[in-house]
Amino acid sequence: MFKSFLGEKIAVLVANGFSEQDLTHTQRALQKFGANMRIISMDHGLVNSWNGAGWGLHFAADKILSSALAADFSILIVPGGRRSIEKLKLTAHTRRFLNGFIDAGKPVVLFDDAADLLAYAEKMSGRTITGPAEMKAAAQAAGAQWLEAPYAIDQNIMTGAVTPETLDEFVAAAVEFLVACYPMNKAA
Repeated sequence: MFKSFLGEKIAVLVANGFSEQDLTHTQRALQKFGANMRIISMDHGLVNSWNGAGWGLHFAADKILSSALAADFSILIVPGGRRSIEKLKLTAHTRRFLNGFIDAGKPVVLFDDAADLLAYAEKMSGRTITGPAEMKAAAQAAGAQWLEAPYAIDQNIMTGAVTPETLDEFVAAAVEFLVACYPMNKAA
């Protein structure tokens, strides 16, 4: 199999309460392409996932957010999980890290409510996005065009309204998006 991401580092930005399924399904899919995924978290040590029914597995953070640089990674993935997203919005490092990817034109995949980070990073205006229905009014108020679809791609950013039933479909579309973006990103 062609190893599109061999030797490249993919940042996965999380805080306690991120969606375990978003991470594990994406990790399985991208490993087939030689992906080297690194967990970036607000804290050193372990970060705790949420598995839909309660607290899930612990994952080791590879790097602390306050010292992570977008320049060190090729791709950014942010799993959903309201708890995680709300915690990530507590630090300006999240804005700096996310903006580093967006401004450099590097691919960014935002699962479900992670699209809310675009508003926090002041990058929602003029974008076509999607996400959970309860986010629609706030996204439109922030200047985004809302797309009623399972996912939206706007330049280097992919957002999705992800549910347990649509997770595999979203991950497959995200992998396609990243593989298609990768040569463009590699040349940059």
